[in-house]
Amino acid sequence: MVTLATTSEFLAALQHARHIDLQAYALAPGPVEDALIAAARRGAVVSVTLAGAPFAPAGPAAANERALARLRSAGVRTAEAAGAFHAKLARVDATLYLDDRNWSERGDTILRIPAQHASAVLALSKRRALAAEAALLATAHRGERVEIASESFGFASPLYSLLRTLAARGVAIRLCVARADLQPDSTEDRALARLAAAGVSVRLGDSSEKFALRGDRVWIGSANATYAAPGARDWGLQTRAAAVRAQLHARFERTWAHAREFVNAR
Repeated sequence: MVTLATTSEFLAALQHARHIDLQAYALAPGPVEDALIAAARRGAVVSVTLAGAPFAPAGPAAANERALARLRSAGVRTAEAAGAFHAKLARVDATLYLDDRNWSERGDTILRIPAQHASAVLALSKRRALAAEAALLATAHRGERVEIASESFGFASPLYSLLRTLAARGVAIRLCVARADLQPDSTEDRALARLAAAGVSVRLGDSSEKFALRGDRVWIGSANATYAAPGARDWGLQTRAAAVRAQLHARFERTWAHAREFVNAR
């Protein structure tokens, strides 16, 4: 039901689709934007929704305004989502594509699900997405190994207390968080320090992906391990798809190998 798709396969689907509805936190210039414009110009019904109030407004807000203006000029139906809008998904005819980042050229992990089956496996709010991630990890036992990647991390995430509990239980936990946005003495810095003190192995890396690995199961989504505001829009799902698990495991090990150990500045 859940399969991997490459960026090239996603672009090929856009090239032939009759109906496209894409959502993203932000959309940078590149082949996906170009493919949406080309689809609209050949007569496909194309809709694009981007975050209207990005968390870091200076850069993403201007980029989204530019993208939406260019899309509108080609006949794309555009919208700016209010509130905490962080989903990255696209319905292309009868298929749903899920991206863990923002439809970039950086080798994103893209999942493909028949749209008619999506509701059985897919969470479409941040609260439910993070609950599914926590559910995957919650029953891990002493000696078991789990890996978690998140762009950012906070006290208010359900994963914070859970990881402390698992570490006390004797679960071997590796947590990799993106270093780019981490500020000294921030709430994120303090949360990571307490996790490290509790026995979680914490490293800071370059990846902005969000996933968790446990045995033959994985959770992947667009939701960071941070506070889930009411109505926050994200996606997340669990799967045992072997190809998805293998790709995410390889990504985690590469990122972990080049990441640096977290050291609290205080």
